Amino acid sequence: DHRDLHSLRRRQRQMCIRDSHSTLVDTLETPGSNAIEEAADYTYKSRTTPQRRTNIVEFIAVPIRVSLAEQWVQHYTGENELARQTAKALIEWGNSAEYDIVRSTLVSGASGTAPKMSGIIESISKSTTVTAHASGTALSASILKGLMKNCWENSNGEVATDLFVGSYLKNEIDNMSGNRSLTLTVAADRREIIDAVDKYQTGFGVLNIHLHRFVDTADDATGRVLGVRPDKFAIAYLKRPFIQRDLSVNGPYTPRAVLGALTLECRNQDTNFFATGFFKG
Repeated sequence: DHRDLHSLRRRQRQMCIRDSHSTLVDTLETPGSNAIEEAADYTYKSRTTPQRRTNIVEFIAVPIRVSLAEQWVQHYTGENELARQTAKALIEWGNSAEYDIVRSTLVSGASGTAPKMSGIIESISKSTTVTAHASGTALSASILKGLMKNCWENSNGEVATDLFVGSYLKNEIDNMSGNRSLTLTVAADRREIIDAVDKYQTGFGVLNIHLHRFVDTADDATGRVLGVRPDKFAIAYLKRPFIQRDLSVNGPYTPRAVLGALTLECRNQDTNFFATGFFKG
């Protein structure tokens, strides 16, 4: 769900231009009886109006500078070095954007600092969606079920549908007792062993299990799991990534930059969850 920014507001604070993007979020009344008496006047309730959830627009750039000599000589790759480095920068821009979409914490962009958006983990964080287990807790099926139960109770029945974990916890999920699936598929043209769990079904919904490289990293002391409902998120672009070529040249080199600006829309915090503290080897 990638959309261009339409409701962009510009604010100037501490001698720095900061771009922000607002998403309108509305609520329904708590379910209950709306029975009425026949031939009686209506009783009107107070109505709610949409609230704005604001996020910062983050500018991401991967600049490169390739000397003329590197472009003139012949390389073993057979490519022009400027074209090769530009292709690498495009991949690196995508990696950086993905990292911040998941993990970025809000930075206002006061003078002298780069503004950063609030990523998925921070955007969904509230007392009912975040659980911190004791460090070293072993991830189990009962814990996942408890997380889904809590999500169902706090989200009016709309729960997370996709679970993102790192490599260690993905392996633990594959080996969960009672959920282990070891199948030998024999066909005329192939034989394969399937030793993986890609779905976890509970009485509160089904979780699609995904291996993701940024949910927990080597810098995280414990393992983390992130449950999301993808249709409650969107990436909004102020400017989709492009190759900037109009950069000043002050020597025998060619400068380029891959530049783009985007932010994350979180339309419902309650349909997601985030849990930390798990043992990860």
